[in-house]
Amino acid sequence: MQSSLSRYTLIAKRWVWLVILGVVICGGTTYGVSKLLHPVYKATTLLVLSTGSSGTSPYENTTASLSLLPTYANLLQSPRVLEPVASRHQMTVTQLLSMMKVTPQSNTEIIQLDVSSSDPQSAAQLANEVGQSFSQFVNAQMGGAVQIQVITAMPPTTPDHPKPTENAVFGMLAGLGLSLALIVLFEWIDDRLNGPEEVRKLLNLDPLTVIPELSARQRARNAEETPALAEGCRILCANLNMAQVAHPFKMVMITSALASEGKSTIAANIASFLAMSGKRVLLVDADLRHPVLDQHFQLDNHKGLSSAFLESWSQAQADLEGQSTEIPSLRVLTTGVLPSNPPELWQSHLAHQLFNHLRNTQQFDYIIFDTPPLLPVADTQILASYIQATVLVVDASKTSRKMLQQARQILNRTSTRVIGIALNKSPWPGFSNLQDYMSDVLQRPRADIAVSTPSSTPQTMHRAIEAANTAIIPSTHNNGK
Repeated sequence: MQSSLSRYTLIAKRWVWLVILGVVICGGTTYGVSKLLHPVYKATTLLVLSTGSSGTSPYENTTASLSLLPTYANLLQSPRVLEPVASRHQMTVTQLLSMMKVTPQSNTEIIQLDVSSSDPQSAAQLANEVGQSFSQFVNAQMGGAVQIQVITAMPPTTPDHPKPTENAVFGMLAGLGLSLALIVLFEWIDDRLNGPEEVRKLLNLDPLTVIPELSARQRARNAEETPALAEGCRILCANLNMAQVAHPFKMVMITSALASEGKSTIAANIASFLAMSGKRVLLVDADLRHPVLDQHFQLDNHKGLSSAFLESWSQAQADLEGQSTEIPSLRVLTTGVLPSNPPELWQSHLAHQLFNHLRNTQQFDYIIFDTPPLLPVADTQILASYIQATVLVVDASKTSRKMLQQARQILNRTSTRVIGIALNKSPWPGFSNLQDYMSDVLQRPRADIAVSTPSSTPQTMHRAIEAANTAIIPSTHNNGK
């Protein structure tokens, strides 16, 4: 029940703009068109039938009048009745008929004659003249057997139509109906995930963390200043540590099906949080097409990962240790010079030598690779054959089920083990408890306690422990990555 309510809440938030747009456009257009139309006035004349037969009871007279009502309603529209009126106003009988509406009133002796015209005086005059002409026709033809009493019409003061306000209400209702129909259609053809539980059914993978969609103001802050992002990354780090205990690994690939899903931001943040927890971490920018980690950490990118392909192995080994950061146990290996043929380089003998070196090094507890997206290029499919574990980042707000299934199939063909899914930019409700809890936590006074760096950390990574407590986590806006 709660899941269904959350889904309906999400749909309402997602499409409220369409409902408002449909109501405003349809209602406003209907009102505007109604105001532009010429007003039409309707005058009503009532014709009362009565039989004047003597020697009969009132009941019999009334019954006779009721039986004659349909016949006289038809006679009222005959050319013999309308021709004198039409000729006086220089119009045809057909034109006059188009302005008239004759309605016998049920269970009464009354025929209602409505005449519509753009001029209220003309409408009343025509209605009264037709009524008088009909009365004269009946008297002349029926010999006084049936009496017609004419209740004359008064010139109307308000238009019969259009009525802009009423029409606008109907237009708004039509806009609402059209919007709801479009929402049903769009939701039916929508191929995005409906919630974290669907990941298990679709990909047979566990969601390791769910990071909600952040506002522009939140994205401009550091990760530690955004509780939802910070705790989401910490949860992911905890899951990585548990997975490492169950099945030991060192190298982890952070990738996504498509570009702009947030994988570079998540890779930078989990590397930073792992390092602040005391782990020795090397963060590798393995995207030789669109690197961003040098910008995240404001590092020099003249030398880096590509040195393994451009320099002698003895020279390249020093560059593969990465550059130090403000977090003592975190080093970042940037891409270096960007090659023109990344797929060929990743399949070369030098690439095998590079990954054997990183796999066997005792210098780091984790080596985290920020790779290109899986589907657009071949690089990550090749990298997956070298790297032991993979975390797939998914933009929950846009990535389709079809794209996720394709990414899963690609990873299944490689030797890497997919640990789970990191759901990013989640539009789903359900994080209010986390927000309330973190708001209460942040209001409480607390002391900074430094985490000791492992004794095996290289000398280049030993810095003042206090720096870990003032470390700057990379900004969460990620240039589309």
